[in-house]
Amino acid sequence: MKKVLYIILSGLLLLVLVVVLIGTLLPRTRTETKQCILNAPVDAVFAIVTNNQEWHYRSSLDDLEIIRTQGDIEEWEETANGVTIRFKTLEKRPHSFYSFEMDSKMFTGKWQAIFEPMEGGKTLFTATEKIEYKNLFYRLVGYAFMDLNKFMTTYQEELTARIELEKQSNKDNITDCL
Repeated sequence: MKKVLYIILSGLLLLVLVVVLIGTLLPRTRTETKQCILNAPVDAVFAIVTNNQEWHYRSSLDDLEIIRTQGDIEEWEETANGVTIRFKTLEKRPHSFYSFEMDSKMFTGKWQAIFEPMEGGKTLFTATEKIEYKNLFYRLVGYAFMDLNKFMTTYQEELTARIELEKQSNKDNITDCL
């Protein structure tokens, strides 16, 4: 009986050591960049992306609370699936660049977007998210359960839907005026 218990405990210890080894080999920092062409001019896209008061188009969020605003610098908290992340504007260059920092229990990071005008009144939207896990445990959990590509794809899909909704609303308003 003692031999079986010894084997089980040795196996568990080995498993823990393997998991810790894997965790230490994973990069502490993760970066993801996503790009898409949006069917709206840069000023319209920039206005939507930087307006945290109008966040309800983002169905992936449960709540967004603006904590403080001072000029172009804004601090806010977003909650999704019971997890709250705090944000603070770093830089806003109208219609071309927007960045903010992030802080949660698991990680810190930075997000930035570049807005480039294209022919036909479209916008090339490039967003980059870079996060750094606060410790080994969060790094393991993050790599296992945080799909940055999926989060960024969801955001771009929500942004695209918001732009299309706004275009449809403007079209309806023009029709109503005729």
